[in-house]
Amino acid sequence: MTHDELRAALPPYAAGELEEKPAAEVRAHLAAGCEDCLASLFRLPVGRPRDRGQRRLPRPGWLAPATAALLAIALAVLVAWTIRDLARREAEQRAESERAEARLVAAESARAAAAARGDALARALEAARADVAEARAALAAAAGDRPRLEAELAASEARVASLLRSIHRRDAEIDRLLGGAPERTLADLAAMPGFRVSGLEGRSGGGARGHLLWHPAQVAALLYAFGLPRGRPYRIELQLDDGRIASGPAFEVGADGDAVVPIRLPVVGARIRGTTVVRDPGGQTVLGARLGGG
Repeated sequence: MTHDELRAALPPYAAGELEEKPAAEVRAHLAAGCEDCLASLFRLPVGRPRDRGQRRLPRPGWLAPATAALLAIALAVLVAWTIRDLARREAEQRAESERAEARLVAAESARAAAAARGDALARALEAARADVAEARAALAAAAGDRPRLEAELAASEARVASLLRSIHRRDAEIDRLLGGAPERTLADLAAMPGFRVSGLEGRSGGGARGHLLWHPAQVAALLYAFGLPRGRPYRIELQLDDGRIASGPAFEVGADGDAVVPIRLPVVGARIRGTTVVRDPGGQTVLGARLGGG
């Protein structure tokens, strides 16, 4: 049968009135994928077979809508899974970026503290080397007074060694105290070289006062507060020089309303411009202080 003959046979085929042999040719033609005949067949009314002995096969386009629906559902599921996977990956990357930023801030603070200690040590060593050089020059200029000059040289070298030991002890003591040893008194910390004391003034009445001990080259400080009302916890907030507010540790006061709180700063002390003590929750400011430049 030609294409036109097959197309003309579509209405009786759809009505179930076509003989088996031409119906078989029509089915073969439709199975070959003729789009025009398939489209025409879908627009024709479907009839019943003329007798029970002739079984009418399903229309060739019967599976097309179901297949399209299944493909659409599968595609929707794939798209939803892809979006969820991309969202999960984005959240993981954001969390990793935040962790990397926190590690970078900590490393930068440690580097700045180490650089400050290194500068102080370098100045002390330079002064000690100058003393040694001066003693050696005097020794060369006065060879007749050798015993005395040698004694002065030995004394200078002993001072250098003592100075180095003192610097190491001081750094270790500072790190230990500011790293979480609130049992030391305010007077002990204030007596250490290089520390600064900033008074905290009450902001909400009630007679609360306090002090903040800090060091321009350290990433730790010590807050001493007294006269705070009891009953709710407190939280420390730090104002950085770039305008950001960094959240510090939370704490509770004792029976007498006093508290000694070690603070691990997010940056070195020279970049802290102020600190406040707020009630948590609620955020009511109780104490506040402005720090001098470092």
